[in-house]
Amino acid sequence: MSTSTTNSRSLHQVLEEVYREKTVEHPNGEKIKVVANINERNARALFRFVSQTKPALAVEIGMAYGVSTLTTLSAIDANGNGRLISIDPYIGWPTGRLVALNQIKRAGLAHLHQHLHECSYTGLPRLIDSGEKAQFIYIDGHHNYDYVFTDFFLADKLLDVGGVMAFNDAGWKSVFRVINFLRKYRHYEELDVGLPKSYRSRNLLFSLIKRIQGRSSQDRYFRKLDTWEPEKID
Repeated sequence: MSTSTTNSRSLHQVLEEVYREKTVEHPNGEKIKVVANINERNARALFRFVSQTKPALAVEIGMAYGVSTLTTLSAIDANGNGRLISIDPYIGWPTGRLVALNQIKRAGLAHLHQHLHECSYTGLPRLIDSGEKAQFIYIDGHHNYDYVFTDFFLADKLLDVGGVMAFNDAGWKSVFRVINFLRKYRHYEELDVGLPKSYRSRNLLFSLIKRIQGRSSQDRYFRKLDTWEPEKID
């Protein structure tokens, strides 16, 4: 049995444990309730997409308890090629970082992963300056509009033409506004990754508003078509 097969099988067990028990494991063995993670439907879509596209470099903004991290690493490991860089400062949340890195270690995939323990607005420029080029970027960091927009703007500079940028929590107003900017002012095409639209909200009125606006809560994926930039204004 190859190392890749062994690691992939081990990782799947860790992920299944998370979704089955809704807990993650601290390095001291304590089980902690999951309070920050992508849902299982989005995780399955993420796994399929990375498996199919085989990015040499994937980057995620926002790591939390490491569920999206494990999902992406699972696909990379099965592909037999690629690596993942995660950017998350874990400000005021050291337990989250310990748990996420422990999950990756338990899965046996730390060799495919690098964690930048800093904010995305410093980590992304450093990757750009170093000459890195990503083929897939998953945005799930700070959800305030200015942070989401900054993540998108810098991710666009890091992303190869033909690469894909995905947004978690796409139904949030802040994220939805950035997606609308991307669609209107940059050359991207939206991809169908098999996720049905979902407009569920806290009541029927808000669900209707989301449906009218097209604010589906499921992840959305966009392929970069070229390096077009707006004209500079003096």
